[in-house]
Amino acid sequence: MPAFTITRPRPQRWNVTFDNPPVNRVDPEMILELQALVDQLEHDPDVTVVVFDSANVEHFLGPYDMSRVADTPSEPGPTGMHPWLDLTVRLSRLPVASIAVIRGASRGVGQEFALACDMRFASLERTAIDQPEVSHRVVPGGGAIPRLPALIGRARALELILGSVVLDGGTAERYGVVNRALPDAELDGFVDKFAGELASFDRKVLAEAKALIDRSTLPADTELVTASDAFFDSAARLAA
Repeated sequence: MPAFTITRPRPQRWNVTFDNPPVNRVDPEMILELQALVDQLEHDPDVTVVVFDSANVEHFLGPYDMSRVADTPSEPGPTGMHPWLDLTVRLSRLPVASIAVIRGASRGVGQEFALACDMRFASLERTAIDQPEVSHRVVPGGGAIPRLPALIGRARALELILGSVVLDGGTAERYGVVNRALPDAELDGFVDKFAGELASFDRKVLAEAKALIDRSTLPADTELVTASDAFFDSAARLAA
């Protein structure tokens, strides 16, 4: 999978490292590769935790390559939704704990991928998180609008989305966008230890506990679809 590499230090743990030069933009090929990755995670009987990070210390993931909107995959996935929504919804519902390690810029649809992960840990010094879409005359359609208000509250969600503001690591932690912002030198060690502990837990119990939390915390599919439709409508207006 050219957009990222996968390592499996233990059967219970996967590490996925984004590496799509020069700045880890999400493109049509990456969407299809991420769909295939989620397929693998769904069918692996051993994996308990998956950690997403980046080979580029200046860029975690995103934004979307808007020059290729016309090439965006449109074939519905197993959920019946658009491929991007399909893979992020299935990621959030996996019987597996997913962790995003944010170091560098996490922008637009890349940050929406991070929001679909179960947990986010960020570099205190090197993180820059934003949803820049409104400032570029499009509506965020990859999951930020349905997910952010439940995570951080209405007012702060409006600040981030309408204002297209950039959050540093400390502010992202204070707002609740990330679980913790740690000193950069400590980030990898903390996540490695935490992921190792999750990998040692009983898979069935972990999956059951996560599913119970999901019932009251994940957005409805209809909310995601409505926001996605608004993105494509606004992108069409921009193109016109």
